[in-house]
Amino acid sequence: MSRNSQLLFADLFASAKQWRFWLALGWNDIAKQYRRSFLGPIWITLNTGIFVVAFGLIGAQLFKIDVKTYLPYFAIGHIVFGFFSSVMLEASQTFLQAEGYLKHAASPKLIHVFRAITRNFLTLGHNFLIVLGVLAWAGALGVVQLVPFIASVVLCGVAAFLVTGILAAICARFRDVPMIISSAMQVLFFLTPVIWRPDQLTDRAQWLVHLNPFALFLDLTRAPLLGVSPSVDLYGRALAIIVALVMLFAAVMAWARRRIVYWL
Repeated sequence: MSRNSQLLFADLFASAKQWRFWLALGWNDIAKQYRRSFLGPIWITLNTGIFVVAFGLIGAQLFKIDVKTYLPYFAIGHIVFGFFSSVMLEASQTFLQAEGYLKHAASPKLIHVFRAITRNFLTLGHNFLIVLGVLAWAGALGVVQLVPFIASVVLCGVAAFLVTGILAAICARFRDVPMIISSAMQVLFFLTPVIWRPDQLTDRAQWLVHLNPFALFLDLTRAPLLGVSPSVDLYGRALAIIVALVMLFAAVMAWARRRIVYWL
């Protein structure tokens, strides 16, 4: 094992051991946005809930799908893709926003990656209350497959951590990348089956789903909540993507870890 790899593993283990620190930072990031607000972080849930219900009712009419079928489908898709989008956008700012910590104290770099993931999962947890409410309204809570759902969340969390580390390092060096990511995520929202269903596409357009990793992880997460067990092939493709991300993460962080402070 090379010296850079050893230092990267040491950074990872040291960051994981300081879990109380990055949990507190992640929670403080959420609380700081709503300081002096009466409802605080509940605004996250209210804003998302209003949009989900408003568009869900309209979308059911547009696509001529029963509202009790479409609203859970859209609610899960919108909230999960919102998590993906938040991970991508905040990943690009992870080390840039931590400039004060990184320049004034010797600490593991990956603490700030854990911090960003914590912040995004806390937001997802707030918004997941909407999913539970919609599923209860549709009478679909009983069909939820809990074990496959937990497995899917774990896979999404691992992938999100790896992507955050990769993009955080790249964006610290190349400052144009955050703008590229922001523009790309706006387009990917419409290319991912959030508001539409894959079976509404023609056979020639199915590649939009098959080649889209966001669609894969979205399906992996949404299917168990709708009572459908993800296929072995779906899990296999997700694991293949994670393996590729691990290799890219190791390469990027080994290259960037010691240079990040000088790029800020």
